[in-house]
This record gives sequence, C-alpha cells and structure tokens, in this order.
Amino acid sequence: MKITGPHRMYPSAVISELRDRLSLGVGRHLYGVLGTYRQLGQFEQVHLGQATRPQGGPFPEAINLNRELLAGIGDDDLRRLVRDEARRQQAVRYRLKLELDRLIGERLQGKHLLILKQLELVFAYNLDLGVFRTRATNQDHVLLLLPGERRGEHTILFHEAGPELHRSLPNNLVADNHLWELTDG
Repeated sequence: MKITGPHRMYPSAVISELRDRLSLGVGRHLYGVLGTYRQLGQFEQVHLGQATRPQGGPFPEAINLNRELLAGIGDDDLRRLVRDEARRQQAVRYRLKLELDRLIGERLQGKHLLILKQLELVFAYNLDLGVFRTRATNQDHVLLLLPGERRGEHTILFHEAGPELHRSLPNNLVADNHLWELTDG
C-alpha cells in the first residue's frame, strides 16, 4: 500500500474539508494540520477564528496543551514532579499520561470538537499518542495543530528546530485524508 501523506492545501480549503467532516457522527475523527509555527499561528488566528461549525456557531479556541497539562497537575504535585524528574521519569510520564486522558475527555464533553496546539510535552515525554485516536470517535472530533512537514514517506514534527529535536508522527495515527499540510497563498 502506497502512503500518500498529507494533502498540501490553502488554509481556507483545510477549513472546508474540516467542516465537511464535522457533520459525520460515526467513525474516527482525528485530524492534523501541519505547518510552520508561523503558519499554524496564522491559521489559528485568522482561519479557525472566523470559521463556523456546520450547525452554526464558531469553532472553539485552540487549547495550549502544554499549559493545560501542567495546570491540571497542581502546584504542589508539579513541584514534586519537577524535583524528582531525573530519578523518577516513568512516574512523571505516567502522571502526564493520566492528565492528558482526563483533559481530553473533559474538554470534549458536550462540545464534540477539541482543537489542540503546543503539544511539545506529549512528544518530549514520549506519551502514548493513541489517546487522541481513542477519544476522537463517533461524535467527538479532535484537531491537532502540528509544527511539521512531510518529507518523503515520513511526517517530521518540530522541523524548524535542530535535527536532535525532530520527532516522527506515526503513520497510522492520523488517516491520510485527515492530515493536511498548509501552503501559503
């Protein structure tokens, strides 16, 4: 099977594709938008900020996942985790995993669309990305704003940073027809 990868699209076309998919109620609904940090910021502010859902009403604001994960842990627990991180990295990873699942479930409840940006902690701690797919089913839709680009058969995240910080997006996480790469224009 040939991997086609994300479709390069103008931001307005991405919004149109997303709106079409939001009306679907059954199946997996995990989407990704790739671009530079600048492109993603502009996409969020201009295009998502003006977009309306198929049934009316605005798209929700994108959530800074890094900030919300840390805020959900609490100051005392966060201080303890930071202090013990070098010795107990698995405990930190486990706590972030639990918080990620709780946060996504809570934010989707009754809203059915969640837009996430700033996912660096998820990749820095190598958290299980399957939580996005698991939560993005039936009526619930999750859109990930991912700083990255397609290179051959791979999607490279954090491509603007040095090679030591690059991460690969697993090919089976987001379906090819649910992954769009922004093009300027």
